[in-house]
Amino acid sequence: MQVGGQGFHGGNGTEAGKGLGLQLANSQIITIDIIIGIGNICLLIFLLFMYLRSYRDFKSKFTFGLVAFALLLLLQNILFTGFLLTYQGFRGPGMGAPIFFLNIIEFFALSILIGVTWE
Repeated sequence: MQVGGQGFHGGNGTEAGKGLGLQLANSQIITIDIIIGIGNICLLIFLLFMYLRSYRDFKSKFTFGLVAFALLLLLQNILFTGFLLTYQGFRGPGMGAPIFFLNIIEFFALSILIGVTWE
């Protein structure tokens, strides 16, 4: 019985050319994640101003809830994007793609919410 199967070469993935490509790709994806996170922050600031304007006009519990929702989501995005910028632990191997998909889904969801709110 052969350990590792066909194509297994052993080692820790640090031989010349191995591992570095994955880190560069992950680093590039994290950079894109940061840009999308900044885009989400901009969308949330715009949404927050829209909700604040509505709250001044209507003074309802619902619009206050929308203001609180946008404010908390804005805080979450600022913290998360800040962590991506400053803490290397958030840049671990394989973290780029999951964060990318979450950020891009949030970006489109916020875009839809702004479109609906604008009308």
